[in-house]
Amino acid sequence: MIEIDGSVGEGGGQVLRSALSLSCLTGEGFHIYNIRKNRSKSGLMRQHLMAVQAAARISSANVAGDRLGSPELSFLPDRITAGEYSFDIGTAGSATLVLQTVIPPLLAARKASRVTVIGSTHVPFSPSWNYFEEIFWPSIARLGVRGETTARSFGFYPKGGGRVECTVEPAEVLAPYLPRERGKLTRLRIVSAVGNLPRTIAERQIQSALTGLKGKLERGLPMDIETRELTIFGQGTFIFIKAEYEHAVAGFTALGERGKPAETVGAEAASEFLEHHESGEAVDPHLADQLVLYLARGTGASLFRTSRITSHLAINLLVTGYFLKLSCRVEGREGGPGAVAITPTS
Repeated sequence: MIEIDGSVGEGGGQVLRSALSLSCLTGEGFHIYNIRKNRSKSGLMRQHLMAVQAAARISSANVAGDRLGSPELSFLPDRITAGEYSFDIGTAGSATLVLQTVIPPLLAARKASRVTVIGSTHVPFSPSWNYFEEIFWPSIARLGVRGETTARSFGFYPKGGGRVECTVEPAEVLAPYLPRERGKLTRLRIVSAVGNLPRTIAERQIQSALTGLKGKLERGLPMDIETRELTIFGQGTFIFIKAEYEHAVAGFTALGERGKPAETVGAEAASEFLEHHESGEAVDPHLADQLVLYLARGTGASLFRTSRITSHLAINLLVTGYFLKLSCRVEGREGGPGAVAITPTS
């Protein structure tokens, strides 16, 4: 059984989620300790516990330590089984993180699966549904992943209530990732949304983002701008910027919260996009770490450049190396742009 120190890197939930995915995929059991040790509330929170339970269901795993607040966990999977699965986090935990835990192993199932998750679609420190659907999913589709994604409803912290669905078809092999230079920026898509709040807040978020972008982009750049009013439990706001290049896409989300001005929300998204855009690199920092588990199963060497090397990238490379044989190399310092090479060796 593989021993994993959950306090490595940021000491957050990413270590656990990646280990769960890879354990199901390879059949290798693991024991993790110091779960989320570096967080203010350490141990398993509700959304992490749901990721454990979801992984256990699809793999008929034997689990010990699967309780709220637990600082350690033992997980021994059996066989991956395709099927219709529904997971209700029960809180405002991230629905996309639960999906990202079960998608890699379900690719190895013999039949297609449908997964429904109830929770939050827009929550801090996790991929927003917009990013999952418009950036992450098309990116893994280029590697050979097939299926569909649907959001039935959105949910925000602290009420939750979002409902998303994802179908995953079997994929015996995945292609390596060798993106070309990203090319010219061809279009920006900006979506600003509010739920049970004045529409003017969404409009102010957009105006703030546009102000931050003024003078930084080529004149005449096509822009699709959308303001949405959502039907949700509680209240919430977000703005999402999708950058379409000739050979790449990138996405950036900022969320509203009580006491946070709409102007700050819009400015955050614009600033994050500009940091990526001005780097000249093809892969945004969020996608870079999310691709690791898939590239480690590729049919050949993958090589890409990202606008920012993150601790999540380092963590996913480390944990993947516990379960799969691969050679990896990262050029550049954390926080700056760099190159990533991943080569499966067996």
